[in-house]
Amino acid sequence: MGLALGVAGIALTALLPVVIIWTLLHLDRLGGWVVAGLRRCRLLPRERQEIPRPPVERLAADLRRLSAAAREVPRGMSHARRKGLLLAYDDALVAACRALDVPQSLDALPAGLDRDLERLRVEAALESAGLRFRTPRKRQDTP
Repeated sequence: MGLALGVAGIALTALLPVVIIWTLLHLDRLGGWVVAGLRRCRLLPRERQEIPRPPVERLAADLRRLSAAAREVPRGMSHARRKGLLLAYDDALVAACRALDVPQSLDALPAGLDRDLERLRVEAALESAGLRFRTPRKRQDTP
């Protein structure tokens, strides 16, 4: 029994440097395992997934299209369709504000005058931030 303990002690002593070196080389993997285990046990909060943001060029193109459509509403367009168009335009403005870190409160305001004024303020703030998306209005009196 004493001989077996001596051999086991020598084997553990010989393996200790190998275990230490392997641990140092794989610290990032071990850390990931520990963090994943703690999240599974709900001792750490879940990792937040980053939502991929569309490129600014696409946001500007969407804003150009929706801005023109919102300003030049044809006669006879239903109220629901017009409201949907304005909501889509507001969503595009909010996405552009997030991409350019421009403060906005469009998504917190109900439909009405306050939201319309905030929309105008956000448009001006985005233009000031360098995003050009508003096209000049067509003149009505030109043939």
